[in-house]
Amino acid sequence: MRSIFGLGTLKAAETPAVARDAAAIFWCSIKNGQVGFPTGFNVPCERPGSIMKLVAAAALLEEGIFNLNQELECTGTHRIGREEVHCQKPHGKIDMVRALGLSCNIFFAKATQRLTTRAFLTQARALGLASSCAGRAAGPFPDESKHTLPESSLHYVLGLAEDMKPSCLALLRLAALIGVGGGGTLPVLHSAEDFELKEKEHPFKNPLSKHTNDILIKGMRLCAREGTARKLDESDKLKLAIKTGTTPHGAKFQSTLMGFFPIDDPRHAICLFTPSGTSQDSAVPKTRDFLNSTEWP
Repeated sequence: MRSIFGLGTLKAAETPAVARDAAAIFWCSIKNGQVGFPTGFNVPCERPGSIMKLVAAAALLEEGIFNLNQELECTGTHRIGREEVHCQKPHGKIDMVRALGLSCNIFFAKATQRLTTRAFLTQARALGLASSCAGRAAGPFPDESKHTLPESSLHYVLGLAEDMKPSCLALLRLAALIGVGGGGTLPVLHSAEDFELKEKEHPFKNPLSKHTNDILIKGMRLCAREGTARKLDESDKLKLAIKTGTTPHGAKFQSTLMGFFPIDDPRHAICLFTPSGTSQDSAVPKTRDFLNSTEWP
C-alpha cells in the first residue's frame, strides 16, 4: 500500500492531464489541513450534481422553511411548472436524511419550492463554494447582486446550473467542513509546498448549527451504507460519510464524489472527479480503488 504522505502535491497538479478519462483525486487532513493530490491534473471545476443537495438541505433547515419530520412522496417522476424531475426508481414516502442518502431528486424538487435562488446561493457562499481554497480559485459562482437570478432554485439544488461549478478543492473543503461539525473550525487547506498560504487564507468556520450539520452527516452516512456509494466500502472498514453527484455531459455523464472518514473521529476528507461515467459505475469504483490502495493513518 502507498502511504498517503508519499502522494503528490498540488504543485504537481499544474501539469496537463495525461488521460482524458482519468479521475482527479484530492485528499486532505482534517486535523492539519494538508492537501495531497496523487495524479498530475489541473483542478477540475465542473457542475457538482447531487452534491448540492447538501447545500439545499442546509439552507432549508437554517432558513427554517422545512419541517424535519415531514416526509414527501417520490413516485419516480414529478413535474414543477415546465420542469419534469426524475428519480431512477420511486422512493415512496421519504424524509430528508433518506433523501440525502438515496439522492432523491423529487424530494428536493418538492422541498425547495419555497427556497429562493438567492437563499440557496447565500448558503453555498457561507459554506465556501465561492471562496478560493488552497490558493486555487473556487470556480464559477453566480453573481447574487444581479437582479436576473432565476426565481426557482431547482437547477442549483440539483447541481445542474451552468454558472455554478465549484472546484474539487472547494468541494473537498465542504466535506472536511461538515466533518469538523457545526460551529467547528477547519485549518487552512494547503499543499506541502505552500508554506506562506496560512498567512494568506484563514481557517474556515462551519457556519451551520450542530443540528443541521448532524442531519447532513446522517444523510452522508446513509449514502455510504445504503445509497449511491454503498459499494464504496461494503465491509465498513473506513466508516465513510459520502455524497455523490452525476451530471449529463453531452451524450454521456461525468461524476463527482466527496466525503470524510472515519465518521466517529473525522481525520481525512476526499474528493474525486471523473469526466466519464456515473457515480455508481465510475466515481465509486475509482474511489474504492484509491482508498484500498492507500495507507490511511
